[in-house]
Amino acid sequence: MTEHCWVEPGAVNGAVVRIGAGEEQRQLAVYGWDQPVDQLLLTHGRRDVVWRAEGHGRTAKIVAPLKEKYLLENGPDFWQRFVESRFHDYAQQTTKVPNSAWAVTQWVQDGDVLQWQGQKIEVLETPGFTRGAATYIVELDGKRIAFTGDLLYGHGQTLDLYSFQDAIPEAQIRGYHGYAARLADLVASLDKLLEAKVDIAVPARGPVIHDVAGSARLLKQRVQAVYRNYLSTNALNWYFKEERMTTCGRRVLGGDAEVELMPYCRHEKTPAWIYENGTSRLLISESGRGFLLDCGNQRVIDAVQGLIDQDVIDKVDGIFVTHYHDDHTDKVQAAAEKFQCPVYATPEYADLLEHPIRYHLPAMTANPILNVVRMKSGSVMKWNEFKLTYHFFPGQSYYHGALFVEKPGERPVFFIGDAFAPSGIDDYCLQNRNLLHDDEGYLFCLQKVREAKDCWLINEHIQHVFAFSDQEMDYLESRYRARREVLSQLFPWDDPNYGVDEQWAVVYPRGAESKPGDVIDMELQVTNHSPGERSFDATIQLPNGLSLVDPPERLKLAPRAHGAAKFRVRVESTGGVARPLSVDIRSEGMDLRRWADALIHVAP
Repeated sequence: MTEHCWVEPGAVNGAVVRIGAGEEQRQLAVYGWDQPVDQLLLTHGRRDVVWRAEGHGRTAKIVAPLKEKYLLENGPDFWQRFVESRFHDYAQQTTKVPNSAWAVTQWVQDGDVLQWQGQKIEVLETPGFTRGAATYIVELDGKRIAFTGDLLYGHGQTLDLYSFQDAIPEAQIRGYHGYAARLADLVASLDKLLEAKVDIAVPARGPVIHDVAGSARLLKQRVQAVYRNYLSTNALNWYFKEERMTTCGRRVLGGDAEVELMPYCRHEKTPAWIYENGTSRLLISESGRGFLLDCGNQRVIDAVQGLIDQDVIDKVDGIFVTHYHDDHTDKVQAAAEKFQCPVYATPEYADLLEHPIRYHLPAMTANPILNVVRMKSGSVMKWNEFKLTYHFFPGQSYYHGALFVEKPGERPVFFIGDAFAPSGIDDYCLQNRNLLHDDEGYLFCLQKVREAKDCWLINEHIQHVFAFSDQEMDYLESRYRARREVLSQLFPWDDPNYGVDEQWAVVYPRGAESKPGDVIDMELQVTNHSPGERSFDATIQLPNGLSLVDPPERLKLAPRAHGAAKFRVRVESTGGVARPLSVDIRSEGMDLRRWADALIHVAP
């Protein structure tokens, strides 16, 4: 790249600065290099980047950002805790955590200046993609060169949006509700990079950037457009109100920015034949029977039993689970046992309800629901005077259903889980898997609501029924399509779903209990979001204590298709430990190392 700086493109780029010649030559690497070096700079601590430097751990002095210490030093502890912490997870931070601890020689902070072989290396804290990332700037051969990690990609792009999910303390919003919250950090970091007036940026991934200022300005413009669009239809305006949403907006858009929020749609008191308690609802039939929707805590069970004791109802005939979140599912199995009734869901998320240990998703319960009755989307059940139509409804989460309820003489009610609120769309958690194509995710759900026509909607967090007008539906749809267009420009992939769906490639089971000697059947599940056929090759990276029995074969998928590459792992370690494995994934234009992961807990 210059006389003293070389870059080797790859899944993660290698960069090296060479000073001197012959035996006196000294080498400093950033990200990693294929030969031994004297010093190594890490820009952040994610597993899918630091693997490039693994060979330098015993020979080079390692420099890393102090604010990435939680990733680089605590990997083994993270995975041991993850056996339990992956349930009821509201922080929504990446699991791309190293499997082992890094022996960092020197921790650096914003404003530090490193001295190496007569060269000054400036340290800028540039959080965003991770909480504590840094950029290193050095002047070589008349050029100011910045090693920027994953701060920006190509010309005005970033790898994904879900990595920016985080809490917003100043708005009293926790990580689960913090849609791409670290975009505020990204914007500030891009401004710092612009102020530094660098000539060349060498990212961890992607091409070397020669128009650094143009790329940074375009990325800032795009992420602000995405966030402005998100706020304009977000359901949190109903729950948290305008002041807190304005606080969220101005962090990303600027201190005096106008924040557009959708006015509340029509909402009224819930009909008397629907009993409300927390995040549950109970349909009450004229026959004296009840039909429960969701059960997140013991108070609901006690309240329904109270209705039975008071002769309001005689019996609960069934339970429908709208989606998997713990505030809707923690006590479903207990309720099913108490009331001796079946539990219903659509097939798309029934396995998750029955086997939560096999997944890692936001706000999961650890309590399995046994023998879920799978109701195909569109199937109809006659229950007393009611007509119940079951729907796959991938709104707030991909793993989500809805129940369309018709009662003679009453306006129909569409129980939509947590998908919508009177102020818009409940898409504030990117890890929930909100997909973007017309026949999936929110566009698919909006079409279902349109087809339902004259009905009330119920979100069980809201003590009202509500309904969108045609104009409001048009607004929600047009804004969502506009966001999809910006996202398609924001990411380097051939479909924007890769940038919002972290689990387009995921190991199943994501978690497993085992004992020494067990052989575990596993698979890499892949969604080809692309418009064309793709082949995917997977390489399994195993820690000590696990061995590969059968490797995965190449997976060829049609456009928009799902598939799985099966493999088997033998447990050889002693008990009482958590063994994380990871998977490298390659496809045309994709080379993602240590990407998907799974955790095998070896019982004592």
